[in-house]
Amino acid sequence: MTRGESALRDAGWYEGRDVGAEAELAALRTVALVEPVVGGAVWTMFPAAARALREFHGLLLSPAGPGDDVAASGCAVDPTTARHALRPFADLGRSTGYRLFPFGRTDTGALLAVDEQGCLFSVDHGGRWQLGETVRQGLLALIEGRAPQRVAAKHWTWEAPAAGDTRPLGNTVRTALVAVYVLHHHRLFGARELRLTVTTLRGIGGAVLDDRAVPLPEGSLEESAAPLVAAMEKLIGAAGVTVRGAELKVTAAAPPNTPAPLSSVFCAVRTGHSAKTPGAVELSLSAGAGACVGQARTAVLACVEHLSRYAGRPTS
Repeated sequence: MTRGESALRDAGWYEGRDVGAEAELAALRTVALVEPVVGGAVWTMFPAAARALREFHGLLLSPAGPGDDVAASGCAVDPTTARHALRPFADLGRSTGYRLFPFGRTDTGALLAVDEQGCLFSVDHGGRWQLGETVRQGLLALIEGRAPQRVAAKHWTWEAPAAGDTRPLGNTVRTALVAVYVLHHHRLFGARELRLTVTTLRGIGGAVLDDRAVPLPEGSLEESAAPLVAAMEKLIGAAGVTVRGAELKVTAAAPPNTPAPLSSVFCAVRTGHSAKTPGAVELSLSAGAGACVGQARTAVLACVEHLSRYAGRPTS
């Protein structure tokens, strides 16, 4: 038995603990005592929160030692102590795609909430954190002082290798199609189009083509490269510019109506952005805060690993 498990039992937890009526009353008080914030958000009970409160409500947990990675902290499991944090937890829920319900408060003043997947989160002056993928795991991490996972957007970049095309636009498109494959292979989403932005670098600069959509043709990705390049060349020609002296950016993003958090993930490929090495191709992957925790995080990190093998170590 670990130090944290001993602390849980010392606080009164045991396998099968169920304080149903007490937990239900606390949940009702939490919902009734808070007015909706602007935008209509309200506390809404859901099964994962109900189960967590029935098992843990009323526990006063103490730190189990000084902490393994960070300072250990105790907490009180009582949703009414975090009921006023409707706005920050509603914002967090919008980024992750799952509702949250208040759960309690730590000794240091951090507010706790559980989401629809049963994950435990906290919000404090330092940011937003996932403590564990289950409530029990999160409580043990808290009282044992194990490092939480920060809920924050992330960005990775690589210098991409040559993609078999000597033309700047062709190389950019072919690299973007690699990103399309990786996103689909790891089940984040299937992109339906590439988006083109051309920015002139002469003078003060400015986008002469801004985020123009070019649908992906049917067939294999390898077969798609030539018609995509032709369609983009047509757009560039119609705008009266050339690719020389300009930055080309091609983006693969989630299709419309993709729910959070996957809607925040996208890959971008650009070239011409560096005056010293105008032919260099930069590949990047961006993921919003909600896609960097939970099940989405696993898929995002798999994409990072795949793209790292393709292009080399991330540069940031």
